[in-house]
Amino acid sequence: MTRNSIFKTVVTLGSVVVLVAACSSTSDSEEATNGAESTETASSESAEVAVCDVNGVSQGITDDKIILGAFTPLTGPVGDPGNGAVLGQQVVFDEINAAGGLDGRTIEFITADDKYDPAEAQAAARKLNEQDGIFAYSGSIGTPNFVAALPYIKAESIPAIGPYAPSNQVGVIENPNVYMIWPNFVDEFKVSTRYLIEQIKPTKIAMIQMQGDVGDDALAGVQSALEGTDYELSVIVPVEATTTDYSPMVQELKDSGADWVISINQPTGTGQVIQAANRIGYTPNWLTQSDMTDGGWVAAFANESEGLLAATKAAPLNSDDPMVQEFVTKFKAATGADPTLWNAVGYAQALVTVEALKNAPALTRDCLEYSLQNMAGFETGLIPPVTFSVDSRQGTTAVGVAQVRNGEVIQVAPFAPVS
Repeated sequence: MTRNSIFKTVVTLGSVVVLVAACSSTSDSEEATNGAESTETASSESAEVAVCDVNGVSQGITDDKIILGAFTPLTGPVGDPGNGAVLGQQVVFDEINAAGGLDGRTIEFITADDKYDPAEAQAAARKLNEQDGIFAYSGSIGTPNFVAALPYIKAESIPAIGPYAPSNQVGVIENPNVYMIWPNFVDEFKVSTRYLIEQIKPTKIAMIQMQGDVGDDALAGVQSALEGTDYELSVIVPVEATTTDYSPMVQELKDSGADWVISINQPTGTGQVIQAANRIGYTPNWLTQSDMTDGGWVAAFANESEGLLAATKAAPLNSDDPMVQEFVTKFKAATGADPTLWNAVGYAQALVTVEALKNAPALTRDCLEYSLQNMAGFETGLIPPVTFSVDSRQGTTAVGVAQVRNGEVIQVAPFAPVS
């Protein structure tokens, strides 16, 4: 008997026990007071609610398939991360399928290009659910695009697992169907800015802030770290994800005299803004979001990345941790290429999805969510252990800090829960 079959049997029997207990109490206690009957009924109903409907039916499940989907950027300014994460997920699903699938069902993974655009994301999320008939969303990359689809996900009660959308609007019980495995930008920038001021002790700090929720969250994290210190931001320069001319921006930063610039921007733009600063002879140190710990980005911006600090949400792939090296070996064997951070992100997303599917009492949406809500300390090897509960949709809050040295991403502060 498989682990999944054992779990299904236990839960089903548990449901039966609840019903028998309710019937027995009715026949044996006819003279019970109304108050006692009300308490007993409420208790019975509560016990039944705690277990999903194992006899239900959900779309995206056939006799031989489990259909999953992701709306994510495949083109546009965040196309490379989006494609990288999709490939990381597909490696996991291909491995599962090659071994016979899950309970005899193979995983079909359908993607829809949202171009990192909120309107496109809403349409893509709807298409996957209503036309492609997916069972659940697995993964995706990008915050403004994913956040735009939150109302639809909630209205349709579609499980959404592990999106890389580090907004403080995600991973909260107000969006109960979304299960977040990445710390948000508030926590990310709180931790990395604390490291900067406590360990590096800069002279003056400026900030580049992407407009919208992403930038607002990053700024909140920075300000939280600076609170109660002698530091303040000398200037906050706004940037759009579509900005291409960074000349006015870097001149304003240079005029501020900051020796450290904290930046929240899309990855390519971050490299380009550092290049623009170098062209006018302005060479501050840089602290950015975790995206810039990607080895592909470091290679593409080799000169610009040296000395850069960034938060980390996933383990550096040069780590000697056995589970990290297992991923590197598996990915290279499957694709013939060395993995990037974004491949690792997708791989972790898919591992969480597969674990939830394996432990679901039945392949229905509510049973998948029941499984997720009972996930505790799940190890992917690439991110801190993942734990959800009935009251929590934030699987981990641990953040580390890394620095680029001689083209290598070196962890300089270990993963630790945000305080």
